[in-house]
Amino acid sequence: MAALAGELPASPKEATRGSGSGQAIHEHRSSRADQRLWLERLPNEAATMDLHSFCLDCGAIRSRAVVRGRPLGFFERWIVILTEILEDHPKYAKLVQVHRRLILRSIEATPEFGDPYSMPFETQRHLFVLSVQRVRGDLPIEFVEEAMPRPPRRSRPAFIDLIPTIQEQEGGSKRKAAGG
Repeated sequence: MAALAGELPASPKEATRGSGSGQAIHEHRSSRADQRLWLERLPNEAATMDLHSFCLDCGAIRSRAVVRGRPLGFFERWIVILTEILEDHPKYAKLVQVHRRLILRSIEATPEFGDPYSMPFETQRHLFVLSVQRVRGDLPIEFVEEAMPRPPRRSRPAFIDLIPTIQEQEGGSKRKAAGG
């Protein structure tokens, strides 16, 4: 396909082809710095050319967006949260299994949707909301976006909780010095 033996793709169009042609998503291997392609940073914007790396195996162009794409499981969780919210909602009807299945099939049919290497999160989010709107046109976009899962917070101990641990470590080293 695109660049198998370390050679550049023939064209940027060939480089954008990838796992969307029915191939399974794989571990992407980025091109070397001297193999990158000059492409537009912002689509259809003049004077925004920048060097982009691509996958040596499938030719997918690496996304340069600040917010990286999410795996398909993130959007499956979004559907579950939306279903739970609509379960007892007084204004909107439930999200039944048929709706969930149609939304999932719609996003799964999008080439490279679950590939964070080549698709930025904003594009994924927009396509997901459009899929929900196509199936359930009665739900406002703001309502769907509020149901988006939040990233898990890393649990960090508070500094106040670390003070006794630090004092114990300092006290243990003083005891060893005095006892030995």
